[in-house]
Amino acid sequence: MDVIGVDMTEEQLDVARGHIGAHITRFGYAAPNVEFRHGYIEDMATAGLPDNSVDVVVSNCVLNLSTDEEATYREIFRVLRLRGELHIADVFADQRVPVARHQDPVLYGECLNGALYTEDFRRLLHRIGVRDYRLTSSRRLTIDNPGIEVKVGNIGFYSLTVRAFKLDLEDRCEDFG
Repeated sequence: MDVIGVDMTEEQLDVARGHIGAHITRFGYAAPNVEFRHGYIEDMATAGLPDNSVDVVVSNCVLNLSTDEEATYREIFRVLRLRGELHIADVFADQRVPVARHQDPVLYGECLNGALYTEDFRRLLHRIGVRDYRLTSSRRLTIDNPGIEVKVGNIGFYSLTVRAFKLDLEDRCEDFG
């Protein structure tokens, strides 16, 4: 199995590449099974990823930083092969984060300003043709900073882990019992 990491910053790519040797040794590989490419999640063609070329996309607290969520999810499902899976862990909100808060640098640093409202996430997936997704874990986030509490008001933020599938036959995954 080969793994392709994509990041928009050369600094993060350098960090990742710096760990390849240790992982080859640790797992007993003769050669690396990973490569790291410069690119953008909203346009993975910049990283050389063609249509239907990836089995699994994994993202950890990146997607809510995108300024164009729909383009990002469309791009993910463009590169996924049929029956491929998206696995994400990210911050979501129980209501829409006000537009005025989207540019707040403190909320950006806390990964809160771009948190998708869970129902907007569901609608977005439906709009791009993704009918089957599974919430695998949910944990309400605690905000202990009074300054941030004032900024977010009564918005509840959640760390969610989600699996979504690129399917061709049914509008939902069949239940085989």
